[in-house]
Amino acid sequence: NGYVLYAMLKKEFTCFSPFSKTVGSITFNDSEERFKCFGTDGAHALEAWKSVEILFFDSTESFAVKLKTNEGEEVILYKTTGEGKSFEENYKELLSKEKNYTESKEFGENDVLRVPYIEIHDEVNYDELCGKEIKGAGLYIKQALQTIDFELTNFGGCVKSEAYVDGTLRGLINTERRMVFNSDFILYLKEKNKDQPYFALKVDNTDVLVLEENFIN
Repeated sequence: NGYVLYAMLKKEFTCFSPFSKTVGSITFNDSEERFKCFGTDGAHALEAWKSVEILFFDSTESFAVKLKTNEGEEVILYKTTGEGKSFEENYKELLSKEKNYTESKEFGENDVLRVPYIEIHDEVNYDELCGKEIKGAGLYIKQALQTIDFELTNFGGCVKSEAYVDGTLRGLINTERRMVFNSDFILYLKEKNKDQPYFALKVDNTDVLVLEENFIN
């Protein structure tokens, strides 16, 4: 007596070489807790350098890196509050800064990278769409739901997003570039050689971060 429109996005990716997971832990936005992180230092884990491209580095509070993967997926991390701008506007800003950056984009012996582990298992109900009519179809939206699973670790990551819309017939119802992601940042996932990302996530609180083992009860 009705219709279900369903879509799934699922991606898995692995870095060229795994990052070290023994690089300590970090706080996030001056939190008391410490969170698991991965990364590399210029003097260590030379193989991991191959997975990193520095898009630009203005300061320790404004920079962006790309983590390259064997599958051609690009994990773009942009440290910014992003306040008052859409994901698209922030991405355009990132591209502009990258274009104007004249220093080396290769990860070097004086560079430091720290990225927190991310883990999301969430469900989003788009209540604002419910009850709206699908124009010209004689249907209305009964339910719009999305589930998101995302992980980012020292090996790589995966994203799985499922969504469906239930429609029912109306008649029926510096020298040292220290790049530590320890405050607000935006993560984009993009396929190589494509212009636009297919996934964006703003990390501005600790809900999606993984606690260091010592802080887990």
